[in-house]
Amino acid sequence: MGKAVRILVLHWGGIEHTRACLTSIRSLHYDNFKVLLVDNGSEQDDGALLKSEFPEIDLLRLDSNRGFSGGCNAGIDYCLDDGADYIWLLNNDATVDSGTLSALVDAAESDTAAGAVSACIVERDRQSGKIVKRVGRGVLDILNAKAHLRAPDSEEVKECDWISGSNMLLRADALRQTGALNDDYFLYFEDVEICTRLKEHGWKCLLVPSASIEHVDGASTEGEFLSWRYYYYARNRLFFFSSYPGILTRSYCLARIYLHLLRHALVLPFKSGKSRAKLEAERRAFFDFLAGVKGKVDFS
Repeated sequence: MGKAVRILVLHWGGIEHTRACLTSIRSLHYDNFKVLLVDNGSEQDDGALLKSEFPEIDLLRLDSNRGFSGGCNAGIDYCLDDGADYIWLLNNDATVDSGTLSALVDAAESDTAAGAVSACIVERDRQSGKIVKRVGRGVLDILNAKAHLRAPDSEEVKECDWISGSNMLLRADALRQTGALNDDYFLYFEDVEICTRLKEHGWKCLLVPSASIEHVDGASTEGEFLSWRYYYYARNRLFFFSSYPGILTRSYCLARIYLHLLRHALVLPFKSGKSRAKLEAERRAFFDFLAGVKGKVDFS
């Protein structure tokens, strides 16, 4: 029997996506996994309904939305207590191929220094069904103070600067050494931060191009929640690069981000309503960063 894997699916909204995710998990060709659904304070108590539809899963219900980092951390604690050798963070708006988990575990077992392993992320056009993006190779772009997900540069298993939290297989021993996700982030950049921390402790972050998931980009932050996406991305980008090793690198990155936000402040007021919403979110993110505001903020 293979290593014990706990698949952690975090749910807050988009129950139709979560259903599709849990259905796809049933097709996995791996002999030792269990699924933990973390209901991250959904307003309709969706977890209970999903548990009735998927009785094989375990359910952890949280009283409030703790964000991606806080919700996953509650699930990580549960899975570690349950004896997991690996914990696979899987977005609820992702679906998996039958061989994906086996490929990830094989890669991790082949390299004992692998602390986190990820499959490629495939996105399709919603109308035509054609593949429009295939990424997974996380790159830290210090010159522009950004973190990018790029297409794989080969079909071999490769070490990356970081890998996406949308499907991140984490080794339990690495988590015990370095700690779980940084709860100050709430949403966005927590995957970049934990990968950087893992690498500082000597662990590798690997991309397995032969494995894949399909991901509906931004499904959890569409519509009225788009401001969340703008705000947390901008604020947490500032937090991440403000703690990057080396005072000169940190200073340069912060100056680069400040100039980027200044350009938005000059240009976005003359664009569409969505652009103005982005400007307001980034303005708040900037001042909250300066004030040291971390974790969840109130958008009401």
